[in-house]
Amino acid sequence: MQILVKAIRWTGLVSLPVFLLTIPNSSAIAGSIGSCADSLIVDGVTESAAAAACSDALEPEVLASCVADIKNSTDFEGNDVLQACYRVRRPDELASCVTDISAGLELSNSTLILDSCRRSLLPERYAECTLDLVGIAEISSEEAMASCIAAEFRPGEVSPNVEEN
Repeated sequence: MQILVKAIRWTGLVSLPVFLLTIPNSSAIAGSIGSCADSLIVDGVTESAAAAACSDALEPEVLASCVADIKNSTDFEGNDVLQACYRVRRPDELASCVTDISAGLELSNSTLILDSCRRSLLPERYAECTLDLVGIAEISSEEAMASCIAAEFRPGEVSPNVEEN
């Protein structure tokens, strides 16, 4: 019986500090939400949308970074960019996709870039596909974007020198 009591005491002494280490630092979380909201407001997002998005985001810093990267490289509206970054699993890849395609293509409907990158499961691969199709297959930008989102082309069909496995 005494051994059981000693085991319980030791377990309590060890588990309490471990438990305290696992509690998130609420001031650090609050700071990241505040800096996220500040960043979004600077990028043209309304205050209420910024507050709601940052407080609901799993990683507020990544959300703010996504919006800032796209806003610094394109002329999209802040709230439109926020909606895209908020509704995607990989915000950092979305930002890369949008900036790469925006820099590489001339489109009459630029919101198509934002929507297509958001809908893609692998945004960076989607951007590469789109840019490659426009360059190699010499098709229109809109057609390349539609083909890549539908995954209609295989590498062997676009570039005959590439072997499929």
